[in-house]
Amino acid sequence: MSIPTMTRARRRWCAAAALTLVGGLLPLIGPQAATPARAADATHATLVVNKGGDRTGEQTVGPLAGATFDFYAGVSGTRPGPGATPDASCTTDASGRCAVDVPGRTGTNQGYWIVERSAPSGWRIVDSLVTGNGGNAPYQSTPYNGVFTGAVANNRTYTFPAVTTGNTNRTARGAVWADERDNPALPASCGLRVALLIDVSGSITPDLPVVKNAANGFVDALTGTPSEIGLYTFATNANAVLNPIPVSDQTGANTVKNAINGLTSGGTTNWDQGLWQIANAPYDYDAVIVLTDGNPTVYGPPPAQGSGSFTRFVEVENGIFSANAVKAQGTRVVAVGVGAGVSGAPDNLVAISGPAANSDYYQTDYDRLAAVFRELALENCRGTVSVVKMVIPQGGGDPQPTGGWTISSSSTGVTPPSAVTDTATGAVSLAVDLGTQPSRAVAIAETPQSGYALVQQDGLNATCTAGGQPVLVTNNGDAGFNVDALANDAVTCVMINQAEPEPATVVVNKTWVVNGETFPDPQQDVSIQAELLLPGLDQPSWGVEYGTFQAGQSIVVDEKITALPPGCSNTASGDLGEQTLAAGANTYQITNTVTCETQLILAKSVQNPYGVPEPPATAWDLTAHGPNGFTVKSGDPAHPVVDGAVYSLGESTVPGFTQTVVPGAVIEPPATGSWSCGVRDRAGPGVNPDFGGENGQVAVQIGQTVVCIAVNQAQPALLTLVKEVRNTHGGTAVPTDWVLGATPPAGSATPVTGRSGQPAVTKATVNPNLAYTLAESDGPAGYEQVGPPTCVLTGTSTPVQTPDNVLTPTFGQDITCTFVNADVPQPPGTGTVTLVKEVANTYGGTAKPTDWVLSATPPPGSGATPVSGRSGEPAVTDAEVTAGVPYGLSESGGPAGYELTELRCVFNDTGEPAPTPGNVLTPAAGRAYTCTWRNGQLDPNGAHLTLVKKVWGKAAPTDWTLTAAPDNAATPISGPSGSPEVTAVPVQVGVGYRLGESGGPKGYQQVGPPECVLTGTDTPVPVADGVVTPERGQDITCTFTNRMAEKPFPPFHPGKHLPVTGMKLTGLIGGGALAMTGGVVLTVLGWRRRRTM
Repeated sequence: MSIPTMTRARRRWCAAAALTLVGGLLPLIGPQAATPARAADATHATLVVNKGGDRTGEQTVGPLAGATFDFYAGVSGTRPGPGATPDASCTTDASGRCAVDVPGRTGTNQGYWIVERSAPSGWRIVDSLVTGNGGNAPYQSTPYNGVFTGAVANNRTYTFPAVTTGNTNRTARGAVWADERDNPALPASCGLRVALLIDVSGSITPDLPVVKNAANGFVDALTGTPSEIGLYTFATNANAVLNPIPVSDQTGANTVKNAINGLTSGGTTNWDQGLWQIANAPYDYDAVIVLTDGNPTVYGPPPAQGSGSFTRFVEVENGIFSANAVKAQGTRVVAVGVGAGVSGAPDNLVAISGPAANSDYYQTDYDRLAAVFRELALENCRGTVSVVKMVIPQGGGDPQPTGGWTISSSSTGVTPPSAVTDTATGAVSLAVDLGTQPSRAVAIAETPQSGYALVQQDGLNATCTAGGQPVLVTNNGDAGFNVDALANDAVTCVMINQAEPEPATVVVNKTWVVNGETFPDPQQDVSIQAELLLPGLDQPSWGVEYGTFQAGQSIVVDEKITALPPGCSNTASGDLGEQTLAAGANTYQITNTVTCETQLILAKSVQNPYGVPEPPATAWDLTAHGPNGFTVKSGDPAHPVVDGAVYSLGESTVPGFTQTVVPGAVIEPPATGSWSCGVRDRAGPGVNPDFGGENGQVAVQIGQTVVCIAVNQAQPALLTLVKEVRNTHGGTAVPTDWVLGATPPAGSATPVTGRSGQPAVTKATVNPNLAYTLAESDGPAGYEQVGPPTCVLTGTSTPVQTPDNVLTPTFGQDITCTFVNADVPQPPGTGTVTLVKEVANTYGGTAKPTDWVLSATPPPGSGATPVSGRSGEPAVTDAEVTAGVPYGLSESGGPAGYELTELRCVFNDTGEPAPTPGNVLTPAAGRAYTCTWRNGQLDPNGAHLTLVKKVWGKAAPTDWTLTAAPDNAATPISGPSGSPEVTAVPVQVGVGYRLGESGGPKGYQQVGPPECVLTGTDTPVPVADGVVTPERGQDITCTFTNRMAEKPFPPFHPGKHLPVTGMKLTGLIGGGALAMTGGVVLTVLGWRRRRTM
């Protein structure tokens, strides 16, 4: 995927200084920062591709021109098939970029596939890379050549590939598309400068002795040839162990082998830094042999990036860039994969070397590793005879390899027929044409030099070995010998001369003092390098003794700084300049004092397609958390940081703007999101890939200035439209009856429209800074809008202003706007009602329906007219009533001995019951009703029972519930005193009713059992054990009596008030006795009165 930019969007930097700093870095510090070569328009999207070639620094990659890309419209997951016709194509220019304009594709899963069609001359397309961890994510060949854009919109520019991350994301990659340089051929001679690059990660630990043995065998195979070997290692980071050492004699070979035997292991696997340290070294190697037991799991300088346990595109492609930098120097890269970790698809080994198995790369096991290394060593040395010229210094001592001696062969088929020994190795190599023969004799001789005498070895002019074993030699004249060249091995011969003049040797030692810390070369940071310059020697090594000099010779000791970070300054001191050599060893020292300023710039980039007003870039506080951490504003100057230290980058919050997060990124506080970080390119424009920041962290390497940009995208506002309906006058409308809308100016954005609750008007996306007019349409008649729409921040009561019904949201606001409508009161309608009385004279009564007055009474102040009259009269027949007004239904008058048994109203047109809750009828307009009272005659010989409560005290009689429960399980009588439920209730004759009460306030007690009498008389009715049994014709009233409960008599306290009377004891003197006597009498009387109540 990619982060889009909108051509019409407002993208800006806080200060012009930030633009100057990033220069050529901009294309890859987040795609949104790129300035496209062409502008997208309303009908096209612009797609830009970045192509990189050679690594140019620890965290920078140079551009690659001439790569052609095809663009295919398609869907995710379905790559274009063979023969598919591209929709567009482009070829990268000198900036490493090319761009096409294509129609936008924004549908589900739609976009464009970008595929590299051809690489520039001298380069190869990387089709696939191996990813995984070999465990729960098995290693597999994963297509690399092909990026799917995802949805792309018109009028926007997108840059690919986009930085992606995720510790287990196989396709996580950087911002530059990699190609592989063709692998240079080895020089067709025996006697090369070779770098051994050995994997010493933790996984190789069990087999490290095998690795050392194989590497020692490689040295042995080249010992005695005009070869030099340098030793480098890699694990989580990289280490330059040994500068190139001549192995033409055993002393040099032992130096290399001792370094190999001292290797230790531990850590992860960083191909990138392992190869880059060689590309950046001040030596030109003919070949680099990379030995690794696994795929890379980290990349970059310390602190290395990556999970350390999973191989993704990004670890391998960074290794490709560094391998390309090695190849750019004419150095052949030979990758040797050993063990199960690299035994499958060879894609990654191919990517850093070349496609030819057993030539560019090897895959082997540990049992065969020594044989593979020997094969590599002998690749150009079979059928050769190497002659090493050794000179014994005047006065004796160990012979030293010496250059400047001519070695010739008089035999045919020898190439070259004559050569001069190398000043560094003291050797020459002669290739012999053996044809199909396994061996062939050749005659070799040296050209004598004045002042030197040939020294025989056991009577022979030379001694020769092959594979460490002696080879037969015969003398040929005073300065020559005969030996057999071997088709399957290299022959090494040594000729020794005794020097007559005084010889001299030279060794120059190098020390670096970097920011006060001392390092012997080559243990300094790989980004700081110097080349030793000595006369007559080609790229001599620091700390190596050279013997091609004589006492009294004047030489110039010099150096050339080949690598120095842009923020570093160097001061050289020591034995630089002209030196006169003494006899024997001459040792010189050069010290370089390097002072580096490592800096970090934090900047803000704002993406806002919505226009002003908007916050300035300086509205954010940008913070680097770490050693000497700091907080700045965008546009502030660079700030010094500790090189190699990890800084977590954070920013303050500005409402409505969200910091971008790269897909798969793991953001841990105090980091706040992904940052796009790149090295400031002081040398000019170039493709500097985003080397870090996607997880919100960055480490700046020594002497570098890194720019980290936090990209914040303006967030649209969200708008919810809601309808509230108030049906206070009988209306039946619902919120969805209205269409609600928020309409922007014509052509500016999409209107928001829909019905309350629909997705179209629920959290709809609207443009900040754009005026939306709020309105509604449709809706039933009889409603009016209650005030203008009111808007608040969703979930709060915070108002959002809408002057003249216009809403202008700001960035990121979530707004809810409510439209309120209420039904309008309608003129009252009318209906009709007929009041009817029905009488049942069951026991011979003579009552008539007209004996009662029937009424339908509206509430006071309603303006409606009451309806009242006798059944059948015009006043209660089809009488007009006001719709919507509640009419209370009642009756009055009528003879005794009758009771109302039913009151019921029906609709005249349907006969269905009409609701009369609480005997109240609320007529509707246009409807006709008939309400019927049915009264029945009471049995004149039946029994009736009334329950009454009598209370002495402040409690009300109705505070108690009185009951009479029949003993035949019929329905009991129950209710408060005076209620219809316990007044003249018909009861069954001869059935016992148990009298009881419940409820009532605290502090009251019942005075005896209930007393029953015939109603209206004092004639008692028997109550046995609380049960009364009515007889025919009896009308009984039972009274329950309660009074306040008595309190205990209080104790006597002299000098205090007496209970009840309130009189105070004053003593027996002067009338006190009288007062006391009166109080006692009153107390006694009061007590007796309570006893008799």
